[in-house]
Amino acid sequence: MSFPVTPEDLNKEWLNQILDESGSLSEGEKVESFSFENISEGVGLLGIVVRVYLTYNKTSKAPDSLVVKFATDAVENRELANTMNLYEREVIFFNEIAQGLDIPIPKCYYAAMDFDSGSDVIVLEDLFEYSLGDQIGGITGEQALMVVDVVAPLHAKYWGKAEETFPKMQRIDSDDFIKRSVASFYISWETALERFPDFFPDELKAALPAYVNGMEDIYREMGNRTKTVIHGDVRMDNALFGNKVPGLLPVVLIDWQNIMISNPLYDIGWMMFTSLPVETRRKCEKDVLKHYVEKLEAEGVQNYSIEQCEKDYDVALLFILHFTILIAGLFDVSTQEKKRLAETGLERSIAAFFDRDCLKLIP
Repeated sequence: MSFPVTPEDLNKEWLNQILDESGSLSEGEKVESFSFENISEGVGLLGIVVRVYLTYNKTSKAPDSLVVKFATDAVENRELANTMNLYEREVIFFNEIAQGLDIPIPKCYYAAMDFDSGSDVIVLEDLFEYSLGDQIGGITGEQALMVVDVVAPLHAKYWGKAEETFPKMQRIDSDDFIKRSVASFYISWETALERFPDFFPDELKAALPAYVNGMEDIYREMGNRTKTVIHGDVRMDNALFGNKVPGLLPVVLIDWQNIMISNPLYDIGWMMFTSLPVETRRKCEKDVLKHYVEKLEAEGVQNYSIEQCEKDYDVALLFILHFTILIAGLFDVSTQEKKRLAETGLERSIAAFFDRDCLKLIP
């Protein structure tokens, strides 16, 4: 099926077709009209996200609205996304993997990729009753524990057997992935220093050349952990909270573009180092890691100690720092919202980097 590649390309015929093929329309029902609003601000670094409002020809049990994701129209961001196969990975996730998982994820009505143009489209249920996590404002320690309760069962299910289960899934330590990923970092880290010089302490500036030179080894060190399937982008722009409303789940994770096989503490670290204010992270860090180990054990993972967890967590932090630098140096930061997103990522990850004495881990 051909598909729209921008919100302006949406049409009634295509919407009716995907709703009908997903079993959402009863006989005689069809979309009579629709409208959409852009909801990308703050969450659309790598994509355009719209909420589509639907009107039917008669009373219908079909959804009143949908969320539709398109590839970004920002050239540099789109090139990065396709270099790392992010759009393709999310399409594969919803078409081939999601049905086998027992964790809270949105229903997908349609997902497709056009490799020639680098475009994609993903149509999801609109979880409008949930509240989007606040990436910049940050989340609480209680919310961090809720997120752990979602990602730990995913990690536990494929603990130590992800490569056997999904032999074609992206691996953090594959030579091809390392080559493509570090290339973006190599061309962006100096720009990040130029754009945001005040966020880099002198000690880190002095260590950055060695950090850059050791980046490929850091990727491989991530692969030297016990690996599993991870979400890969557990920041709070990708979490929807139920806020204890009856009938809603505590938290639902969205945006599965970064699904891969990796050190599982990547997920926990990405949340802790980018989505929690520095003081909040310092207060709840040990409790969150302890809860994660206990949750893994409850899900059947054996012989994973808190000591090993902390080692894996620190290696994840060593790795994650380069992504917050990459975002600050390569992504479009032309709006105040996007600039603040880059700044909070740097501020929080660099603070954690020094809190946990990660300078000594640089190869």
